[in-house]
Amino acid sequence: MRRHFLAAFVLLPAFAFATVQAGLFSSTAPAAAQPSAAKARACDDNCSPEWMDANLRIDQLQVVGTAQSYKQRPNKALMGLIRMGGKKDAEALDFALPTLAAQLHNDVRALSFDVAYDPQGGAYKSPAGASMAMDLLPGDYVKAMTAPGFKVIHVLDVDYQSSCLALADCLKQVSDWSKAHPRHLPIVIALKTNDTRTPMPGATKPLLCEEAALDALDGEIRAAFAPGQIITPDQLQGSHASLREAAMAHAWPRLGAARGKVIFVLDDSAAKAKLYQGARKSLEGRAMFVTADEASPLAAFVTIADPVKDGARIQTAVRNGFIVTTRADEDTREARANKTARRDAAFASGAQIIQTNFAAADPAIGSYRVSLADDPAAMCESAPGSEHCVRFEAPARTVTAALP
Repeated sequence: MRRHFLAAFVLLPAFAFATVQAGLFSSTAPAAAQPSAAKARACDDNCSPEWMDANLRIDQLQVVGTAQSYKQRPNKALMGLIRMGGKKDAEALDFALPTLAAQLHNDVRALSFDVAYDPQGGAYKSPAGASMAMDLLPGDYVKAMTAPGFKVIHVLDVDYQSSCLALADCLKQVSDWSKAHPRHLPIVIALKTNDTRTPMPGATKPLLCEEAALDALDGEIRAAFAPGQIITPDQLQGSHASLREAAMAHAWPRLGAARGKVIFVLDDSAAKAKLYQGARKSLEGRAMFVTADEASPLAAFVTIADPVKDGARIQTAVRNGFIVTTRADEDTREARANKTARRDAAFASGAQIIQTNFAAADPAIGSYRVSLADDPAAMCESAPGSEHCVRFEAPARTVTAALP
């Protein structure tokens, strides 16, 4: 989450599992998701990769994703400045994620990037927080931020350290990994525009992400991935009247056809989704889906952040064919307290994307992580293979882990 700091400035390696409820094996409504506490029994033929490729749709998979996939921990000087804004704000930013390749290698299958528009280059090369904290920025940072193109930044001027500073570099890292592992489960990449000025002295005035920026965002996606690598809104909608109708008809591609591919989602406000749609009837010709309310004609991906409060809504949305993203934790609170209720509710809700910043535990915070690999009985084979799965008793549920 991008946060605004006022007071101080004057103011998955974890296995990301794909789960499928037995009721989803057909177009009939699935049973309500349940926690994975039941004991495992032997796999049947439906556990084979061949069966899953031929029979499972991508809306029948559940994966772990990271919420700020690029984020690095602010250095000591900058963290001292951030702490002046309050303990909670500081703790919310005091974490880091592994490289994108490390996340993907350990089965994270959904990534998220906050992007700032910078068509000329240099707009974000001198963050105000660096000056205030006397943080000497390395030459590689300045070089990357001087080049034209979208930049990947969590909080403008404050939380600006990223494992890949340019979106083009982030996407190249994903593309390179994908090409090296062509049988991977589809990777969902969520993009959120970052164009809100941080209220602090000397803060950058960001360029607004309007229609031209969103067109440029499509351009960066298509520069990084060939047409055949991307699952687009057009492919889902087909002859249906709307994306919503297609999703509710369970028109999502089968797993076999989706392997090795990526799916982009503009996970932003309704206003940004409208700008991205423009004069189009739907999202024809666009590279990205958008997140939307379940009633919207553009609805295919839905974000419902709180699985504790909105578990029933998530279950209904999943049953109706939408792909839902929910949060297992937020602002490091659950991780610092090692509280797992929200994480467990997220998995039990049936949401297809369980978003976290702790697909792997952060040693500086604790042992908390979000993974279904913690139960050794969750593997039905002892030797690593291309797929692992388990059948749970009552209600029956299949869990798969795609390994590189």
